[in-house]
Amino acid sequence: MSDLKVGIINESVIKNATRQIDLEQTTGYPYYNTYKVDQYQYGDIRFLVDYPKEKKFLKSEIGFLVNNQNDNLLQGYYIVTKNVKESDVLMMALKKKYGEPKVISLATDAWPYSGYYWKNTKDGFDILLEQVSNKLATDQKEMKGFETNLYFVKSGIHYGNMEDRETVLQSFITSHEQ
Repeated sequence: MSDLKVGIINESVIKNATRQIDLEQTTGYPYYNTYKVDQYQYGDIRFLVDYPKEKKFLKSEIGFLVNNQNDNLLQGYYIVTKNVKESDVLMMALKKKYGEPKVISLATDAWPYSGYYWKNTKDGFDILLEQVSNKLATDQKEMKGFETNLYFVKSGIHYGNMEDRETVLQSFITSHEQ
């Protein structure tokens, strides 16, 4: 996925994902998604489809943002992982490639969300990273860590593809400020 380019049609991406009728909430863009995350990887990171049996609603997801569902020009993509180890490895890979992110907010006991971003990266993306602190009990073991919502959006695009709205990055920053 790290080699996807914005502004072009990527038929294989759309063919392997499901067209969604609603707009994606964080960006306001039309999108396609899949829960078959094991078919994708980011750099060397392969994603797993291994959920605790009693938490079937916990699903990792890969999505592709497009300008509209007729032209299907890629405007970005997102990775949602409910896997704590994948979250840690993704953050390390991003820091290695792009340096330290700007910190909007850090999770506390009272507020489980952390927000980070990289603006106008060398490959033409604004990268938005939300981590959600989570405790998960399975088989008498408690796992603590982060779930991750990671967005790669074309630098400077406006929320909902509307020029009179703020950029997707500005909207993300505003939503994570406390």
